[in-house]
Amino acid sequence: MTLRLASILLAILMAAAPSSVPKDDQLPTLAKSLADRLATRQLAAPAGGQVAVSSILNEERTLRSLKTIAEGGGWPASWLIVQDKNQPHDLVLRVALAPDGTIADPDTIFLAPRRDWDDDALDQAVRAATGKKPPRDKQRNVVVQSFSTKIVTDYVYTLPAVGPAAKGLLALLPEGSLIRESAPVDLRDGFRHTVAVVLSRPTFVPADCATEEGRRIGHRDSGGILLVLAGEKALEDSLDITETVKGASGSALLPRFTCQPGDTAPGAIDTLVDSKFEGREAVRLLRFEGSTAQSELDHLPVMVGIKKTEAGFKLFAKPITR
Repeated sequence: MTLRLASILLAILMAAAPSSVPKDDQLPTLAKSLADRLATRQLAAPAGGQVAVSSILNEERTLRSLKTIAEGGGWPASWLIVQDKNQPHDLVLRVALAPDGTIADPDTIFLAPRRDWDDDALDQAVRAATGKKPPRDKQRNVVVQSFSTKIVTDYVYTLPAVGPAAKGLLALLPEGSLIRESAPVDLRDGFRHTVAVVLSRPTFVPADCATEEGRRIGHRDSGGILLVLAGEKALEDSLDITETVKGASGSALLPRFTCQPGDTAPGAIDTLVDSKFEGREAVRLLRFEGSTAQSELDHLPVMVGIKKTEAGFKLFAKPITR
């Protein structure tokens, strides 16, 4: 081999190799970058359906996994197997450094049935998922990272326009509002009145419908909770009942939907949210019957209502002692 050819080959190898092993203080940035890129990925589950990668590997878990790789001397590339003890399958992906020292987009990523992982098991899983042999590594590094706690994903609602650009009650509400439920109430004064439960910057909090407790509480909404009394053209009163609900029930959460049998299937909640809850009937919160100007918030030990004062109609909320 000539000296010139050897120099060219050395330059190529140096350009292709990662510049250095990541330092500990770089791992949080690398973890966030990788987690963000994987957040929207959906993978086929071994038992059918689609599973969001983020339900198994979020930013916090990615950082823990990268630290484990670093502690074991697993750079520049490792096969990472993430086991969530609350799920029946494992996430398998190849984590490798790019030439610039960042983490490259995984060229192989899939879900596999849980098993005892070793070199042979990894070979079989990669062939089954991709139809190809795993790429050859000078030294194969396999990292199995297990987690026993479950990732809870909160889904942020897309909020409607409010203020002058909106119509009806929304035109009277502040920014960040979502009408959870509204109901007419007869205050026996000859005018129309509406009581509404309004959520402030809410998120949808899905239940673990595979458990008895999850089925009992169902899917819920979190956020600030505002009770609103509206007349035909203006707000007549409003009352923040967040702390009242929290004090009476232990959390500032409102029931949204009951669990359905299909809610335990892989990817079912993502599908429900993506469909904007199409076909799903919400838990009814308000029940003003006849001329009764008060209602128990269904599924919660809280009574809300309207009372007449010298200054006009006023809302109230109080815990129910059983």
